[in-house]
Amino acid sequence: MIPALVIGSLIVLICISSGQFIHRFGMPALIIFLVLGVVAGALPIDQKLIDPHIAENIGEVALIFVMFYGGFGTNWKTARPVAVKAGLLASLGVCVTAAAVTLFAHLLFGLGWAESFLLGAVISCTDAASVFSILRTKKMNLKHNTVSVLEIENGSNDPTAYLLTMIALVILQGQPLAEIPLLVLKQVLFGVLVGVLIAKLSVPLIVRFSRHFADGMDLVFVFAVAVLTFALTQMLGGNGYLAAFLCGIILGNSRIPNKVRMAHFFDTVDWFGQIMIFFVLGLLVEPAALLPAILPAVGLTLFLLLIARPLAVFLIFRLRGSPTGQCLLISWVGLRGAASLVFAVLATTSGVVLEGDLFSVVVLTAFFSISLQGTLLEKVARRLDMIDTDSDVMRSFTDFQEQSERAFLRMRMHPEHIWVGKALRDLEIGPENLIVLIKRGEKTIAPNGDTVVMPEDILVMTGESYTDDDDVRIEQTTIGKGDAWANMFVRDLSLPGNTLVANVAREDGDSVTPKGGTRIRPGDTVTLITWEGDEAG
Repeated sequence: MIPALVIGSLIVLICISSGQFIHRFGMPALIIFLVLGVVAGALPIDQKLIDPHIAENIGEVALIFVMFYGGFGTNWKTARPVAVKAGLLASLGVCVTAAAVTLFAHLLFGLGWAESFLLGAVISCTDAASVFSILRTKKMNLKHNTVSVLEIENGSNDPTAYLLTMIALVILQGQPLAEIPLLVLKQVLFGVLVGVLIAKLSVPLIVRFSRHFADGMDLVFVFAVAVLTFALTQMLGGNGYLAAFLCGIILGNSRIPNKVRMAHFFDTVDWFGQIMIFFVLGLLVEPAALLPAILPAVGLTLFLLLIARPLAVFLIFRLRGSPTGQCLLISWVGLRGAASLVFAVLATTSGVVLEGDLFSVVVLTAFFSISLQGTLLEKVARRLDMIDTDSDVMRSFTDFQEQSERAFLRMRMHPEHIWVGKALRDLEIGPENLIVLIKRGEKTIAPNGDTVVMPEDILVMTGESYTDDDDVRIEQTTIGKGDAWANMFVRDLSLPGNTLVANVAREDGDSVTPKGGTRIRPGDTVTLITWEGDEAG
């Protein structure tokens, strides 16, 4: 037991250290974990390091948190405009990809239709972990809200691939085909109902009991909610991965305490889950089986990249008016990864007899896909002119507000403001704050102490960012056209007694200190302050 822990911890440390190094070259770090897993599995010892069924269970549990965080980390306000197209790609697109791979495998690999369909189902889902890691590391956003498209698609296409895998196994196991409609109904129905219901029940519990939780226990609570959502759904015959994703997206976009800290916690859990999947499933690889699987895996990788994935993307996005550059980039970032590996193990441990070595082909396909597509992501995005330099990629994630220790505030100087007419050195703003930029009409001024503030100047001011504590929380919400608060007066908002509207930022850059008669407009960003204890007097 002890030697295994020593070896395991050393491997994790080596992988993480290596990952930090290879990130400089734009190469996804998960490749290292997969390679080390394969190498460890090839060590000349008397027995296999891990049983396939145990590896399947580890991968299944790890995938719960990958799916949950896929929803929890998605900023729904940013993602909502592209949700329909992304959802179609995650469902119809996965089916198109699976169908294309089925035909390809049957004609070129000579597999039976059922086994070809199983391969298509297993490999039909995509993995965004490596993509988002690169985007976050390089602070690189993509045009046309493409990051949000990838968040929703990659978070919700795994359940579709899982459903297709279950259907393929039903066929291969010789079960009556009449069972498939009931299987689909139960998977979708219980997946949606349980995921939404548990999330809706959990939100008020977290809000109500958060002040009584010991430090960090709210994280444990949400952790248990994610596991319960998956397990209960699976027990009822539903799609646990779909339920975990829906539960995550509802919790991550609800007004709950310490949400940013939770996002950081589950980001870590998500990465650990990915590490476990790639390393543990790499242990199952038979090195002798890799050589004959190389050509099929290369062919499958190229087919997915050049034909199957673009077919699905263009069918849904181009026909709905999306730019060609966006379609090509979404086609490129369709990496195969953790979920495909877990589903491949599930298929090989299901007891069905397979003609080909499905697991080795899927492992190599994931390796080639992540290596090629992940490494060249930035170059392809630049070539397609899809890099957005005007907005922050972090806005697409729910932990956006706490990504920097310094915060920037934009202030418009109305003629009656007390700072107008004064030099910056005479402003009492404290040594921890700094005015770093002044926009004066069409001019941009790098100010110094002698710079005098003029009417209608726009000051960009920096200071230490505020982090929610146990007693006071600050939240921002952008009002859409269909939101209940749109066009309402502040005095008519239904707010708890210990919550107030502190600021209203207009779309044109104006910042309003709200009063009862201030009207909330669509497009406004409203800042809310909530504190524990007695209501304001």
